[in-house]
Amino acid sequence: MSAPVRVVTNFMSAPASLTLRDGRRADILRSDNWHEVRRALASADLIVIDCRDSLLYRIATHFLIFPWRRKPLVAVDLVLRKPVTVRHRAAALIKRLLFRRVDRFIHYFRDLSGYTRYFGIPAERSVYVPFKVNNRDVKVAATEFGEDYIFTMGRSLRDYDTFIRAVAELPYPAAIPEFSFESFEGRDRAFAWTRENVPPQLTVLPDSGAREDLVRNLARARLVVIPTQASSLCASGLSTYLDAMYLGKCVIASHGPGASDVLTDQALLVPPHDVPALKAAIVRAWEDDTLRTQTAAAGRSYAASLGGEPELLERIFSEALAVRG
Repeated sequence: MSAPVRVVTNFMSAPASLTLRDGRRADILRSDNWHEVRRALASADLIVIDCRDSLLYRIATHFLIFPWRRKPLVAVDLVLRKPVTVRHRAAALIKRLLFRRVDRFIHYFRDLSGYTRYFGIPAERSVYVPFKVNNRDVKVAATEFGEDYIFTMGRSLRDYDTFIRAVAELPYPAAIPEFSFESFEGRDRAFAWTRENVPPQLTVLPDSGAREDLVRNLARARLVVIPTQASSLCASGLSTYLDAMYLGKCVIASHGPGASDVLTDQALLVPPHDVPALKAAIVRAWEDDTLRTQTAAAGRSYAASLGGEPELLERIFSEALAVRG
């Protein structure tokens, strides 16, 4: 049996030692900041960084300056935004250089066109792995389930203007939690909606941001809509739609990475920023019981198949360890 691979990672939920299904083994040192990672570099065989862009950039810069210290580096769930300003475009050029020091990118979406175009991340150094359901362990009583409203939520690159305009023209009740409505990414002066002028059928729900509140609000939904910006380059809304599917809810999502490149019959897909298309999809799903239940069943089966944190770590470290052959 081969010796375990020594992995430094900021996956703080990873066990101290991990044996994959194929027998490969890893000894894992959990380090969530640059100083800890730097001290561990000498003994590391592999570095796996989850989502923490700043930490990844520090490590890549270190390898750029000191190439003889370089170790295999894997980036997981790297979240990048479309560069729209001169400063952002200049930063993207620097990131292109740093990303050359990354041996493998693990993504939760398949469509890499934006990442390749703006940041030079190539398909040959990328791999897709399915994500997980985050709220499998939150218990929901049968009495808390309902079909009360069209529900939307989330903060990353959401297009709530299109959602509100669509539901304003429909007779169905809709709901959004207050933390989503007040603080979603990209909210600016162009977003004209306030609590005072939203259509009367849209309720802004009290929500502390706790997982229990999220699950309770999802459980009462008849439909769950994930409207995202067309500028999204990665899997915005992924976690939300998987939680909704796991609860047996029919999901409507915008075309884009993490949705139309991953899903088929597990959700109803509509073009981003298209009010008539979103409105038509909501009407179909609300009125057509067969369509709604079949879509929800396909989504539930898909979400349940992904497992939780242990299954996700198995997928991630299986791909990460392949970097070393």
